[in-house]
Amino acid sequence: MAGESETLGLHAAKLGKRFSSKGGDVQALEEVDLEVKQGGFMSIIGPSGCGKSTLLRAFSDLVEPSTGEISVNGKMPAEARAAREFGVVFQSPNLLPWRTVLRNVTLPLQVMGVDRPTRNQTALEMLELVGLGSFARHHPWQLSGGMQQRVAIARALSTNPSVLLMDEPFGALDEITRDRLNLELMRIWGQLSATILFITHSITEAVFLSSQIAVMSSRPGRITELIDVNLPYPRNTETRDMPEFYELVIEVRRALVEASAVAS
Repeated sequence: MAGESETLGLHAAKLGKRFSSKGGDVQALEEVDLEVKQGGFMSIIGPSGCGKSTLLRAFSDLVEPSTGEISVNGKMPAEARAAREFGVVFQSPNLLPWRTVLRNVTLPLQVMGVDRPTRNQTALEMLELVGLGSFARHHPWQLSGGMQQRVAIARALSTNPSVLLMDEPFGALDEITRDRLNLELMRIWGQLSATILFITHSITEAVFLSSQIAVMSSRPGRITELIDVNLPYPRNTETRDMPEFYELVIEVRRALVEASAVAS
């Protein structure tokens, strides 16, 4: 995968994934072509069951593609994973309840063998970045759902990844908390300049966050349309009131309706 893919944060070419089971085979992805520039923010939106999470898991080396090519920073996902070049955030924060917030964030660094003073300092810096520096000694059960998700983001950022893979991280939160965390994520992305791949079911969330939106068809998932989001950064609460914002929401909704109608 030499050439242009090496200058990209994420790259997939004719990617396919088939799952086999006793109940029969399922073609989750088919002929997926996708490119995310380094430092870009791409959201993927599509109907339920279209393979969005499967695609993200392929990039994160949790699912092995059946066909095609895939790379993260010009490397195979397994190589990028070994080099700690990406962090992953799922819908559930998956925090260990017996560990403090600080020790949850230090966990990846502990696995890497980083000495305690260094990993504690790094974790504290990441908690400050997500606005939770004063909660380092708390336990997850003492935090709200939104705060727990911010801890999960801090943990994903603790290894200083250049790529952040996020699978509906705010999907289970109420709308007010979700909007607030969208703003937090914008701020963090602005400071770190990481490449972000963001899975969501929310059209408004995708428009607010992204520099580009990939729309996927019904299963087997394919990229049916790429939509550039030419709204100025940094974005804030007033962004959602812009006429251009609503025009993009309408455009993405139209593309999503058309993609949902694509027969497998």
